[in-house]
Amino acid sequence: MASYDSMDDFLQAWLNKVKKISADLTPKQQAKITKAGADRYMEMLRNETRSKHYSSHNDKTYGHAADHIVDVARNVDGQVTGVSSVGWDNFYHAMNMSRVNDGTRKMRGDHFVTNLQQSEKTKDAVLKAESEEYQKLIEKAGDD
Repeated sequence: MASYDSMDDFLQAWLNKVKKISADLTPKQQAKITKAGADRYMEMLRNETRSKHYSSHNDKTYGHAADHIVDVARNVDGQVTGVSSVGWDNFYHAMNMSRVNDGTRKMRGDHFVTNLQQSEKTKDAVLKAESEEYQKLIEKAGDD
């Protein structure tokens, strides 16, 4: 453990550590944090989709939409930029779930995805998962 000559030295060292850990996160570290939140949201979206829209229809080609929800720690171009995304892995399920969520002229939407995204329970769970991952990064950085 480092010794400090004054409180100013201690506070400056502490401030440098905080800057290093928070402001200077690499895209890879940011992606690790957002991936933890995306993993949690993906789990919640799978459960919500299974509970509200899981059918007994056995589609040999596409399967069930709830079984095809994925998350990735890359942007749409495949680059690691610090963002993570959650969604359906094929166009067929994405379009069907969009119609079920938003509705059409002939079908009323139930907004299950929108309601899940906006619920406080979901927000808290995602933030908690991201916070836990961030704490791991802080602990890994340790005292320099």
